[in-house]
Amino acid sequence: MKNLQITLKPLIFLLAISISVTNCSSDDSVEQGPSSDNLPPIELDCDYFSSGNIHLENVPGAPVDYIISCDPKIKGDILIDPGVVIAFEKNAGLQFIEDENYKIEMNGTAQDPIILTGTEDVKGHWRGLLMTSDNPSNIMQHVTVEYAGQIRPGGWNYRGAVIGSWGAVMNFESCNIQDSQEIGLHWVGYASTLNISNSTFTRNDVPIVTNPNFINSIDETSTYQGNVNDYIQLEHVDVNTDITFHNIDIPFFSKGFGPKNDATRKFTFDPGVTLIMDAGSEISISNSDHQHAVIMVGTANDRITIKGKESVPGYWNGIDIQSDSPLNEIGYLDISDAGDAIGYPNGAIKLGYNDYLNIHDVNFINCTEYGMSINYYFNYSFHLEYNNLTLDNTPKLFSNWEGAEVVDPFNP
Repeated sequence: MKNLQITLKPLIFLLAISISVTNCSSDDSVEQGPSSDNLPPIELDCDYFSSGNIHLENVPGAPVDYIISCDPKIKGDILIDPGVVIAFEKNAGLQFIEDENYKIEMNGTAQDPIILTGTEDVKGHWRGLLMTSDNPSNIMQHVTVEYAGQIRPGGWNYRGAVIGSWGAVMNFESCNIQDSQEIGLHWVGYASTLNISNSTFTRNDVPIVTNPNFINSIDETSTYQGNVNDYIQLEHVDVNTDITFHNIDIPFFSKGFGPKNDATRKFTFDPGVTLIMDAGSEISISNSDHQHAVIMVGTANDRITIKGKESVPGYWNGIDIQSDSPLNEIGYLDISDAGDAIGYPNGAIKLGYNDYLNIHDVNFINCTEYGMSINYYFNYSFHLEYNNLTLDNTPKLFSNWEGAEVVDPFNP
């Protein structure tokens, strides 16, 4: 592993070493050359990246192998060897966007990681990586990306140190994304494949911002703590695959989400998950043509928590279940700050008229008026099983769709 020390004056350092070695020599007839342990970095300009496939090799004796001063568009496959250190000058970066089939291989090892850093240890000093390559072999393993993260030019609102969009594919294995301005990893809705394992996201403004469709890879194998905003931010709302919220070491933060109406979706929440909801947002398990399912079941010792970003009754709208899937179950949940604050139905959890829910061991905390609102339209044909529902600073348990209290949900 290299001892990373970025210097902009390598020739002065080499000259000092040369003089020191010459003065200490016991045999003036033996010429002492400059040390090979502190070679200056090789500077790569934009023209270098326009020549096709690129292979960046480790330079023995160079603490920093390469310096990049521009933001080139890579026009071929790129391979970076273990131990390579690249320092990026201000506003420099790399764009893997010229051809969607170009392959990205950054093959570091635990002993010799690849380091992509700035010439200054300042958040946002360099732009970072922008990629749209959909090559299934794309990989970054044992790579550290640090001191990057800007709003990319072009009007697409791409922000962060590592950005994937427009069909991008990447497998992150044992990577560190740290000290980033804006976002560590911004994997936007147009990207197609994201795999993360055994990686660390820390000291970023936000560790990860992505679409709910990519949260399956955000799991317990990686760590996400120690950021300015310690949550995984989910943007957009349409879900077009089965998703699982894993019990990671920080919360998720959502602006609301629900199924896209082209197939049945399953929403699973592992025990211990914490989900923070933005103002006016909603979790919608709703569509009349499909049996979308919600499986939100914690344990007595590892409860699920869903709450507003601010502790205000009605801060977010709650969970809307309009699905007759027999898989629908909510248990060992603490739901806080939910319910419609200005209209009806205003329960923290809403159940449609022909729908199914098994709900148990739920605490309704600081909700507007009701724990649950039930739609009694069409001959009361819903299926509801409930027990051990607790009110904490929430006035009443059941209402109908018009906001009137229901004492017995089976005899309104």
